[in-house]
Amino acid sequence: MSPPIKKPGISLLLPILYISTSLFQLMDPNLHLQSGQVLIALLIGLVFSIPLIRTTNFEVRENGAAFIQRNKTVFVILIVVFALRFVFVANVKLIDPSTLGFLCNLVTLSYVACWRIVSFVKFRSALKLA
Repeated sequence: MSPPIKKPGISLLLPILYISTSLFQLMDPNLHLQSGQVLIALLIGLVFSIPLIRTTNFEVRENGAAFIQRNKTVFVILIVVFALRFVFVANVKLIDPSTLGFLCNLVTLSYVACWRIVSFVKFRSALKLA
């Protein structure tokens, strides 16, 4: 049994902070980004976050503690996302490796940020309903 989520739910947002450190790659002078690439990476991340958002739910038990509902689908979705990223990186040869690495990190940051922010909102609304 996993421990309950603390009342404010800030721990749900911490992965965004951890992954956002990848934005330091922007200081790399060898990085060649185009605005279209960044926009596409953000949109791909948004699309990847949709199934994660739909499968992440919370329950508040009778003692007032909030828990994430167990769902094996989340793990399957994450494995599929990582597999797609691996296939994409292995097959894209038109973009230099540092730019491709940054774009993959940007996709990850965008889907984790969307997923975790919506999960935080779901968590807070579950607490209000209880």
